[in-house]
Amino acid sequence: MNLTRKFAACLTAAAIMLTMLTVALAQDPDGVEVDYFKGVVRVTGEGVGKRDYKKNPGKYRLTAAKAARMDAQAKLVEYIGVQVETNASMTDYEIDTYQVKTSAQGIIRNAVEVEEPRYFEDGTCKVVMEMRLYGGKGSIAEIAFLPFKDEPKVAFPQPVNTAVLNQTTVTNNHYTGLIIDCSSVDKAINPVMSPVIKNANGQPIYGHQNLDYDKIILEGMASYAASQADCSRAGSNPLVVKAVSLADLDANPVVSVEDADKILAANQHDKFLENCAVVFKK
Repeated sequence: MNLTRKFAACLTAAAIMLTMLTVALAQDPDGVEVDYFKGVVRVTGEGVGKRDYKKNPGKYRLTAAKAARMDAQAKLVEYIGVQVETNASMTDYEIDTYQVKTSAQGIIRNAVEVEEPRYFEDGTCKVVMEMRLYGGKGSIAEIAFLPFKDEPKVAFPQPVNTAVLNQTTVTNNHYTGLIIDCSSVDKAINPVMSPVIKNANGQPIYGHQNLDYDKIILEGMASYAASQADCSRAGSNPLVVKAVSLADLDANPVVSVEDADKILAANQHDKFLENCAVVFKK
Protein backbone atom coordinates (compact mmCIF):
# COMPACT_ATOMS: atom_id res chain seq x y z
CA MET A 1 0.00 0.00 0.00
CA ASN A 2 1.57 3.34 -1.01
CA LEU A 3 1.67 6.32 1.35
CA THR A 4 -1.28 8.11 -0.28
CA ARG A 5 -3.50 5.06 0.04
CA LYS A 6 -2.30 4.42 3.58
CA PHE A 7 -3.04 8.03 4.56
CA ALA A 8 -6.50 7.84 3.01
CA ALA A 9 -7.14 4.53 4.78
CA CYS A 10 -6.14 6.05 8.13
CA LEU A 11 -8.48 8.98 7.61
CA THR A 12 -11.31 6.67 6.58
CA ALA A 13 -10.80 4.57 9.72
CA ALA A 14 -10.76 7.73 11.80
CA ALA A 15 -13.98 8.97 10.20
CA ILE A 16 -15.70 5.65 10.89
CA MET A 17 -14.50 5.68 14.50
CA LEU A 18 -15.70 9.26 15.01
CA THR A 19 -19.03 8.25 13.49
CA MET A 20 -19.39 5.23 15.80
CA LEU A 21 -18.32 7.18 18.85
CA THR A 22 -20.72 10.03 18.17
CA VAL A 23 -23.60 7.58 17.78
CA ALA A 24 -22.73 5.94 21.08
CA LEU A 25 -22.54 9.27 22.89
CA ALA A 26 -25.78 10.48 21.32
CA GLN A 27 -27.50 7.49 22.94
CA ASP A 28 -25.71 7.88 26.27
CA PRO A 29 -28.38 8.18 28.99
CA ASP A 30 -25.95 9.55 31.58
CA GLY A 31 -26.76 13.22 31.26
CA VAL A 32 -25.50 13.76 27.69
CA GLU A 33 -27.83 14.30 24.72
CA VAL A 34 -26.81 15.32 21.20
CA ASP A 35 -29.42 17.21 19.16
CA TYR A 36 -28.26 17.38 15.56
CA PHE A 37 -31.37 19.19 14.38
CA LYS A 38 -30.72 22.10 16.73
CA GLY A 39 -26.95 21.65 16.51
CA VAL A 40 -26.32 21.44 20.25
CA VAL A 41 -25.07 19.09 22.93
CA ARG A 42 -27.26 19.18 26.03
CA VAL A 43 -25.91 18.04 29.39
CA THR A 44 -27.57 17.65 32.76
CA GLY A 45 -25.42 18.27 35.81
CA GLU A 46 -26.22 17.27 39.38
CA GLY A 47 -24.82 18.64 42.61
CA VAL A 48 -25.28 18.77 46.37
CA GLY A 49 -24.78 21.84 48.57
CA LYS A 50 -22.02 22.16 51.16
CA ARG A 51 -22.94 20.64 54.49
CA ASP A 52 -21.60 23.70 56.31
CA TYR A 53 -24.45 25.73 54.83
CA LYS A 54 -27.35 23.40 55.71
CA LYS A 55 -28.54 25.84 58.33
CA ASN A 56 -28.56 28.57 55.70
CA PRO A 57 -30.95 27.44 52.91
CA GLY A 58 -29.96 30.25 50.55
CA LYS A 59 -26.24 29.47 50.65
CA TYR A 60 -26.95 25.75 50.50
CA ARG A 61 -28.95 26.16 47.28
CA LEU A 62 -26.26 28.37 45.76
CA THR A 63 -23.51 25.83 46.47
CA ALA A 64 -25.71 22.99 45.17
CA ALA A 65 -26.30 24.88 41.90
CA LYS A 66 -22.57 25.62 41.59
CA ALA A 67 -21.75 21.94 42.08
CA ALA A 68 -24.34 20.97 39.45
CA ARG A 69 -22.82 23.43 36.94
CA MET A 70 -19.36 22.04 37.59
CA ASP A 71 -20.70 18.52 37.01
CA ALA A 72 -22.27 19.60 33.70
CA GLN A 73 -19.01 21.24 32.59
CA ALA A 74 -17.03 18.14 33.54
CA LYS A 75 -19.35 16.04 31.38
CA LEU A 76 -18.75 18.40 28.46
CA VAL A 77 -14.97 18.09 28.85
CA GLU A 78 -15.29 14.30 28.99
CA TYR A 79 -17.56 14.27 25.94
CA ILE A 80 -15.09 16.30 23.90
CA GLY A 81 -11.97 14.55 25.17
CA VAL A 82 -13.25 11.02 24.61
CA GLN A 83 -14.20 11.86 21.03
CA VAL A 84 -10.77 13.19 20.17
CA GLU A 85 -8.65 10.65 22.07
CA THR A 86 -10.61 7.59 20.95
CA ASN A 87 -10.66 8.83 17.38
CA ALA A 88 -6.90 9.40 17.49
CA SER A 89 -6.24 5.88 18.76
CA MET A 90 -7.48 4.52 15.43
CA THR A 91 -4.82 6.39 13.46
CA ASP A 92 -1.05 6.83 13.36
CA TYR A 93 -1.37 10.38 14.71
CA GLU A 94 0.20 11.42 18.00
CA ILE A 95 -2.32 13.60 19.81
CA ASP A 96 -1.33 15.99 22.58
CA THR A 97 -3.96 14.93 25.12
CA TYR A 98 -2.98 17.78 27.44
CA GLN A 99 -3.70 20.26 24.64
CA VAL A 100 -7.05 18.56 23.96
CA LYS A 101 -8.05 18.71 27.62
CA THR A 102 -6.90 22.31 27.97
CA SER A 103 -8.72 23.33 24.80
CA ALA A 104 -11.89 21.58 25.95
CA GLN A 105 -11.74 23.31 29.32
CA GLY A 106 -11.27 26.59 27.51
CA ILE A 107 -14.34 26.32 25.29
CA ILE A 108 -16.84 25.02 27.86
CA ARG A 109 -17.25 28.58 29.07
CA ASN A 110 -19.39 28.98 25.94
CA ALA A 111 -21.97 26.57 27.37
CA VAL A 112 -25.21 28.28 28.39
CA GLU A 113 -27.77 27.36 31.02
CA VAL A 114 -31.10 26.78 29.28
CA GLU A 115 -33.35 26.03 32.25
CA GLU A 116 -33.75 27.35 35.75
CA PRO A 117 -31.94 25.18 38.33
CA ARG A 118 -34.21 22.51 39.80
CA TYR A 119 -33.96 21.78 43.52
CA PHE A 120 -35.12 18.55 45.13
CA GLU A 121 -36.15 17.54 48.64
CA ASP A 122 -33.03 15.41 49.09
CA GLY A 123 -30.89 18.53 48.76
CA THR A 124 -29.68 17.93 45.20
CA CYS A 125 -29.84 20.39 42.34
CA LYS A 126 -29.98 19.77 38.60
CA VAL A 127 -28.99 22.19 35.85
CA VAL A 128 -29.27 21.81 32.07
CA MET A 129 -26.63 23.40 29.83
CA GLU A 130 -26.20 23.49 26.08
CA MET A 131 -23.22 24.02 23.83
CA ARG A 132 -23.04 24.51 20.08
CA LEU A 133 -21.85 21.61 17.97
CA TYR A 134 -20.76 23.95 15.16
CA GLY A 135 -20.33 27.68 14.61
CA GLY A 136 -16.57 28.10 14.36
CA LYS A 137 -14.32 28.89 17.30
CA GLY A 138 -15.78 27.98 20.65
CA SER A 139 -17.84 25.11 19.24
CA ILE A 140 -17.43 21.43 20.04
CA ALA A 141 -16.44 20.75 16.42
CA GLU A 142 -13.36 22.95 16.89
CA ILE A 143 -11.95 20.39 19.31
CA ALA A 144 -13.57 17.24 17.90
CA PHE A 145 -11.79 17.70 14.57
CA LEU A 146 -8.56 18.98 16.15
CA PRO A 147 -6.44 15.94 15.08
CA PHE A 148 -7.09 16.81 11.43
CA LYS A 149 -6.63 20.58 11.59
CA ASP A 150 -3.22 20.63 9.92
CA GLU A 151 -3.60 17.57 7.71
CA PRO A 152 -3.75 18.15 3.93
CA LYS A 153 -7.07 17.50 2.23
CA VAL A 154 -7.58 14.30 0.29
CA ALA A 155 -9.04 14.83 -3.18
CA PHE A 156 -12.50 13.49 -3.92
CA PRO A 157 -12.28 10.21 -5.86
CA GLN A 158 -12.95 9.97 -9.55
CA PRO A 159 -16.19 8.33 -10.72
CA VAL A 160 -15.91 4.60 -11.25
CA ASN A 161 -17.34 5.09 -14.73
CA THR A 162 -15.41 8.11 -15.98
CA ALA A 163 -17.72 8.42 -18.98
CA VAL A 164 -20.27 10.05 -16.69
CA LEU A 165 -18.05 13.14 -16.58
CA ASN A 166 -19.03 13.88 -20.18
CA GLN A 167 -22.77 13.66 -19.65
CA THR A 168 -24.36 17.04 -20.33
CA THR A 169 -27.22 16.14 -17.97
CA VAL A 170 -24.70 16.40 -15.15
CA THR A 171 -22.52 19.31 -16.18
CA ASN A 172 -25.31 21.64 -17.34
CA ASN A 173 -27.58 21.48 -14.30
CA HIS A 174 -25.51 23.72 -12.02
CA TYR A 175 -26.46 21.90 -8.85
CA THR A 176 -26.46 23.93 -5.64
CA GLY A 177 -26.21 21.01 -3.24
CA LEU A 178 -26.92 17.37 -2.56
CA ILE A 179 -29.89 15.70 -0.90
CA ILE A 180 -29.65 12.01 -0.06
CA ASP A 181 -33.14 10.69 0.54
CA CYS A 182 -32.96 7.97 3.18
CA SER A 183 -36.72 7.64 3.62
CA SER A 184 -36.96 4.42 1.59
CA VAL A 185 -34.37 2.62 3.76
CA ASP A 186 -35.97 0.36 6.36
CA LYS A 187 -33.98 1.95 9.22
CA ALA A 188 -33.73 5.55 10.36
CA ILE A 189 -30.39 7.24 9.80
CA ASN A 190 -28.43 8.08 12.96
CA PRO A 191 -27.21 11.70 12.85
CA VAL A 192 -23.48 12.10 13.55
CA MET A 193 -20.82 14.83 13.47
CA SER A 194 -18.63 13.12 10.89
CA PRO A 195 -20.80 11.33 8.30
CA VAL A 196 -19.34 9.44 5.37
CA ILE A 197 -21.16 8.89 2.08
CA LYS A 198 -20.24 5.57 0.44
CA ASN A 199 -21.04 3.88 -2.83
CA ALA A 200 -22.41 0.34 -2.96
CA ASN A 201 -18.85 -1.02 -3.30
CA GLY A 202 -18.00 0.44 0.11
CA GLN A 203 -15.84 3.25 -1.31
CA PRO A 204 -16.13 6.56 0.61
CA ILE A 205 -16.94 9.46 -1.69
CA TYR A 206 -17.43 12.18 0.97
CA GLY A 207 -15.82 12.53 4.38
CA HIS A 208 -14.08 15.05 6.61
CA GLN A 209 -10.73 14.26 4.98
CA ASN A 210 -12.01 15.91 1.77
CA LEU A 211 -12.97 19.19 3.45
CA ASP A 212 -11.46 22.30 4.98
CA TYR A 213 -11.24 22.16 8.78
CA ASP A 214 -12.53 25.75 9.11
CA LYS A 215 -15.54 24.96 6.93
CA ILE A 216 -16.43 21.89 9.00
CA ILE A 217 -16.28 23.64 12.37
CA LEU A 218 -18.28 26.59 11.04
CA GLU A 219 -21.16 24.75 9.40
CA GLY A 220 -20.78 21.03 10.00
CA MET A 221 -20.54 18.45 7.25
CA ALA A 222 -24.26 17.96 6.65
CA SER A 223 -27.70 18.73 8.01
CA TYR A 224 -30.60 16.39 8.69
CA ALA A 225 -34.11 17.02 7.44
CA ALA A 226 -37.48 15.51 8.24
CA SER A 227 -39.16 17.08 5.18
CA GLN A 228 -38.35 18.88 1.95
CA ALA A 229 -38.98 22.20 3.71
CA ASP A 230 -35.97 21.49 5.94
CA CYS A 231 -33.57 20.99 3.02
CA SER A 232 -32.66 24.63 2.38
CA ARG A 233 -28.97 23.91 3.03
CA ALA A 234 -28.83 22.18 -0.37
CA GLY A 235 -29.96 25.34 -2.18
CA SER A 236 -32.55 25.95 -4.86
CA ASN A 237 -31.42 23.29 -7.34
CA PRO A 238 -30.12 20.26 -5.43
CA LEU A 239 -29.08 16.94 -6.87
CA VAL A 240 -31.36 14.36 -5.23
CA VAL A 241 -30.42 10.68 -4.95
CA LYS A 242 -31.83 7.82 -2.90
CA ALA A 243 -29.84 5.87 -0.34
CA VAL A 244 -29.85 2.13 -0.96
CA SER A 245 -28.76 1.27 2.60
CA LEU A 246 -27.06 2.59 5.73
CA ALA A 247 -23.64 1.56 7.03
CA ASP A 248 -21.64 1.88 10.25
CA LEU A 249 -24.33 1.76 12.94
CA ASP A 250 -26.86 3.15 10.43
CA ALA A 251 -25.01 6.48 10.41
CA ASN A 252 -23.50 6.59 6.91
CA PRO A 253 -25.71 6.58 3.80
CA VAL A 254 -24.82 4.24 0.95
CA VAL A 255 -25.81 5.13 -2.62
CA SER A 256 -25.58 3.10 -5.80
CA VAL A 257 -22.33 3.20 -7.75
CA GLU A 258 -24.18 4.97 -10.57
CA ASP A 259 -25.52 7.68 -8.25
CA ALA A 260 -22.14 8.03 -6.57
CA ASP A 261 -20.58 8.63 -9.98
CA LYS A 262 -23.21 11.24 -10.74
CA ILE A 263 -22.52 13.02 -7.44
CA LEU A 264 -18.77 13.06 -8.02
CA ALA A 265 -19.12 14.19 -11.64
CA ALA A 266 -21.56 16.97 -10.76
CA ASN A 267 -19.34 18.11 -7.91
CA GLN A 268 -16.36 18.49 -10.21
CA HIS A 269 -18.44 21.09 -12.02
CA ASP A 270 -20.40 22.72 -9.21
CA LYS A 271 -18.28 22.17 -6.03
CA PHE A 272 -21.26 21.71 -3.68
CA LEU A 273 -19.49 19.02 -1.64
CA GLU A 274 -16.61 21.40 -0.86
CA ASN A 275 -19.25 23.83 0.43
CA CYS A 276 -20.78 21.14 2.69
CA ALA A 277 -24.14 21.76 0.98
CA VAL A 278 -25.27 18.26 1.93
CA VAL A 279 -28.58 17.18 3.45
CA PHE A 280 -29.67 13.75 4.62
CA LYS A 281 -33.46 13.48 4.46
CA LYS A 282 -34.86 11.04 6.99
